[in-house]
Amino acid sequence: MSKYSPFILSIVLMLVSGITVAVMQALARVMSSGMHPFEIVFFRTFIAIIIIAPLAIKSGTKVFKTSSPKLQILRALIGSSGMLCFFYGLSLTTLAEATTLGFLVPIFATLLAIIFLKERVKLPRWTAIGVSFTGALIVIRPDISLSLGPLLILYASLSWAISVLIAKKLTIKDSVISITFWQAVGGAPLALIVSIPIWMWPNTTQWSLLIIIACLGTIAQTSLNAALKLGDVSFLLPLDYLRLIWAILLGYAFFGDIPGLGLFIGGTLIIGATSFLTYRESLSKNKIAATDKIPSILS
Repeated sequence: MSKYSPFILSIVLMLVSGITVAVMQALARVMSSGMHPFEIVFFRTFIAIIIIAPLAIKSGTKVFKTSSPKLQILRALIGSSGMLCFFYGLSLTTLAEATTLGFLVPIFATLLAIIFLKERVKLPRWTAIGVSFTGALIVIRPDISLSLGPLLILYASLSWAISVLIAKKLTIKDSVISITFWQAVGGAPLALIVSIPIWMWPNTTQWSLLIIIACLGTIAQTSLNAALKLGDVSFLLPLDYLRLIWAILLGYAFFGDIPGLGLFIGGTLIIGATSFLTYRESLSKNKIAATDKIPSILS
């Protein structure tokens, strides 16, 4: 893998994260018809802990150490509340509506990155964000009502933007596995507490889907954290707009949603904007050699 630059690897990891998130959300919406979303969130985080914990056997417990317990706790609480609101909102809205509102994360994150991380965002990035979001609205249609479902997803978008910036701060010293693990550990208790009043044990089919959702969520979170370790927040998050394409396809496959002309118009804007952004960023990073050593995503 040493022949790939950190720049290219960060893009690949971001794309993997977007695809796995889209599939996970589609499965979660399918499950929400027979299981409360809060329970889905609890099992998603609890199973994630079981998945990640064995890494301690191979890498040692040092991989779970954190340089800032306070930031880990804060991120866990904010991120978990956002996950609870998103999964609940997803059960009240369509996958397309939820995906559209989720695209506010880069807007929130870019603004917060300027304020708290002192990242410099030039006109090309602002243009790419604006064009991509315009494409998203064309695909979905800008007629989302502010009922409970969309409001919950709006809060989730803001909380995830904050969570992403905290993760960016943590990646300076903490390993990707540590960040992912403590997010799950911190989120499980909160999800369990809100699930108790509506608790229902999963059946065999639901257990299978919950395990798949947890695996996909863990892959998505780990890939996102690894991408953030290698690249700037304001550059990487616009790539997440490509998730709209996966959401449209999954919406058709799972729920029979038939895309219209807007998909092709908006999709062209999204892909064109993100491609332009990637090209501009690669020019600015041409000093990075293809043989540069890639920082370990586990360190």
